[in-house]
Amino acid sequence: MQTDRPSLEDGFHAVPIHSDSEHNIHSNSDHQRELILQNSQRSPCCNRDLRNQPQSNAVGAAALIFVTGGIHIAWSIGFDSLFAELEVTNHVRICWFIAAILGALFGGFFSRRFPYKVLMEFCSLLTLTGGIIMAVNRMDLDALLAGRYLNGLANGLAIAPTLAMAGELSVFYKRGTITSATEQWATTIGIFVQIVSSTSWDVQSDFTEEQFTGVISGVLGAIALILAFLLSIESPVDLLEQGNEQGAIEALSRLQRPRAVTAETHDQVRDHRTYLAHHSSISWQKAIPAVIRLSVLRAMYAVSFSMMVTYTISWTSAAVYGDSSGPFVLFGFLRLMGTFSTAFALDSLGRKIPLLLGLVIAGGLSVGLASRFAGSQLLAFSDYRMALWLLLIYQLFAGIAFAPSSAFLSEAFPRKFKRQCIAIAYILEMIVQLTICQEQFYNDSSIVAIYFFALGGLLLAGFLFSVWYMPETKDTTLLQAQFKFQEFVIPPA
Repeated sequence: MQTDRPSLEDGFHAVPIHSDSEHNIHSNSDHQRELILQNSQRSPCCNRDLRNQPQSNAVGAAALIFVTGGIHIAWSIGFDSLFAELEVTNHVRICWFIAAILGALFGGFFSRRFPYKVLMEFCSLLTLTGGIIMAVNRMDLDALLAGRYLNGLANGLAIAPTLAMAGELSVFYKRGTITSATEQWATTIGIFVQIVSSTSWDVQSDFTEEQFTGVISGVLGAIALILAFLLSIESPVDLLEQGNEQGAIEALSRLQRPRAVTAETHDQVRDHRTYLAHHSSISWQKAIPAVIRLSVLRAMYAVSFSMMVTYTISWTSAAVYGDSSGPFVLFGFLRLMGTFSTAFALDSLGRKIPLLLGLVIAGGLSVGLASRFAGSQLLAFSDYRMALWLLLIYQLFAGIAFAPSSAFLSEAFPRKFKRQCIAIAYILEMIVQLTICQEQFYNDSSIVAIYFFALGGLLLAGFLFSVWYMPETKDTTLLQAQFKFQEFVIPPA
């Protein structure tokens, strides 16, 4: 292992190391963080990204698992090419959410007993196995059910450990991008893939769209297994907690390129040591404000992209463009672009600006869409067309609004309860999806109006709630971010 510093050509400037005798979080730590941030901002963007690439690679296996999860979420809420020969029961549709809930319970409350690398290898095997079962069985309801259960279990099991680990593995000035790209962007890629394949699939083909889903899941599961084996790195915070400081320094050196022990490495060790010391005696009460905030946010995320939304895009698209798949592809693409653009701007714009912008515009568009369906059972062509375009634009801003949620989940909770709290928020999200999937929808404009009026009200209320109660955590250490979440009212800066 190298022990020299990266060269100036790599964009690195030496940061002086101060004595560890002083543990004042708001003095030495802030000063060091400012120096590191200034160094990172002086570096060319490409050099900075390359230097921190191993941090993204360490959670790359989970990102591929979440891509397959997005495919199954989109299938569950109605983006499927159902074959007439096989009756798909409601159980098949909701089974992925049930499995994800079970997986999240285990991942949130018991995953600390296993190394992260082992967990990711197991989740990758589940994803690979589920994909193979779906790919080799045509028109088999039991195989479809088994494959979806395995994939849901893998995704639920991976979510809490991955977001907890991503926050601890990444440097503070890249944490937002790494966490959001790992979960939100990956999931949205899967959703987009499923939307495109389901709307363009030839239902007369001998190779079904569900088999194609199995092939994609199997391939991504196999790649994830390789990445988990080769690139997964244990949390330096866990290693410090176990008393293995040399192991923590080694892990931190592997999380940067070129691999070296630098002044920044020692600053990170000190920050992690302070982080552990602060959380040694913290109670559940400190986690409750963040749990409430982020459970509400993830519940709104589920409502914003549900079976009712799929039903509405299908109804309005058929009324305006007939059998064309163009609106569906644009629908998925705009959601993907909203998530993508925000995920890679969270460490420059911050978390709060995209959240507020997305919530207020998506809420207004939702209310406008609902007004087109209100008061009349017989809609004019112009109403359908306007409702369709409002729904398409709404997807762009919904993607912007909820991309920061992954970053918030990774940094909001006390370390002792972080995985449990992430699991609670994720389980609530799955319960909301499962509940909406239980409903039966018909061509009733009043149901659409009620749903989108309610959704618009929730999003606008979420905007006001976020103005006062969601803190900005850009360029903060994990400990500083948690201080901001430990009270219901945001303290003055």
